[in-house]
Amino acid sequence: MNYCAEQSRDNLLCFLEDVEYASRKEVFFQIEEIFRQRDVKWAVGCSMDLFLRGLTDEFHDLDLIVDKGSIPAIKKIMEELGAELTATGGNGFCESDVYLHYHIGRVDIDIISGFRIITFNTQYYYSYDENEIDWMEFEGLRVPLISLEAMYILYFMMEGWQPKRKFKRRLIQQFFETNKPTHNEVFLKALEFNLPGWIKWEIKKHL
Repeated sequence: MNYCAEQSRDNLLCFLEDVEYASRKEVFFQIEEIFRQRDVKWAVGCSMDLFLRGLTDEFHDLDLIVDKGSIPAIKKIMEELGAELTATGGNGFCESDVYLHYHIGRVDIDIISGFRIITFNTQYYYSYDENEIDWMEFEGLRVPLISLEAMYILYFMMEGWQPKRKFKRRLIQQFFETNKPTHNEVFLKALEFNLPGWIKWEIKKHL
């Protein structure tokens, strides 16, 4: 068992059993069940994605990357769950097609469609693609995850306004040094954007 696989197992045990994760687990399980029943197109992204894969050992909110066509259904679902919508706009650096920030109790949920990062005088746009996600199974669930390839580029671009994102980007980079990327199509599409030269250089190294 490699390090990330072992850490992923330990993270899942904590997520499923530790009191500190109880609220997040309850809300996530509710959302997953309803999304599955209503055929919502979605996947886990950002910190929870890395947490479930064993690259980090913590996450704080639920970041869900979704297909734009599922937004009306998601809004209805969140209303049914009693979620409070607290923000809908971008910040000048992250200007996605749709951004909805909800609270359910003390749990934060970000719904993102058309993930656009605008930094380094350019932008990278990631749109949900069902063919570019990975699946993780636990507790009878089959959870979709945004590809590490997409998260790698998104975190790289986030460094333009949040230098601390370099840490997570480097964790993914280290993972790719021992685990061959499985979604080269994400990297190839990214090279079509006018990304900074150093980012394109790093992408090409993994192809």
